[in-house]
Amino acid sequence: MVGQLLLAHPLLNDGFFNRSVVYLTNHGEDGAVGFCLNFKTQFLLRDVRPQANNGNFPIYEGGPVARNQLFFLHTLGHDLADAIHVKDNIFVGGDFNELLYKIEHGLVKHYQVRFFAGYSGWGEYQLEGELTRKHWIIDAAPDKALLHHETAELWGQKLSEVKTSFGIFAEFGYDPSMN
Repeated sequence: MVGQLLLAHPLLNDGFFNRSVVYLTNHGEDGAVGFCLNFKTQFLLRDVRPQANNGNFPIYEGGPVARNQLFFLHTLGHDLADAIHVKDNIFVGGDFNELLYKIEHGLVKHYQVRFFAGYSGWGEYQLEGELTRKHWIIDAAPDKALLHHETAELWGQKLSEVKTSFGIFAEFGYDPSMN
């Protein structure tokens, strides 16, 4: 499942993960790790790293685990030391100081990297249990445009691609009693 998307089921009522789109970067016997792609915060990289002169990169809520730590996905490949290949052209992590240098010198575009405060994590077989209970819909991640997507409509767009009739759920507000 590494390199795939988890779409929160339209009827999932789980607080943080409602309407989430999670990109899985790791999955094995010990558990799974991923990042929510569609929860943009009001913070930018320069807010947490003021020395990043060109740090106008948005920060997303990656998940409820380690929310005080910064993580990143990117398409820079092994041009960034210590980057870990996930799938296709997507990598996670790497030398953060090298990335900051590249950002400060205009060598990295916004669509090449996405920063996250925290991550989504599951313990041993926890994700499999949630999949069995139909909390998630598995979808293939786009190989080239993963970091290009606008976040506000991502969940509804991906749901509609999986099953056209699910598209109606994107039109509902978070609280159905308010419709």
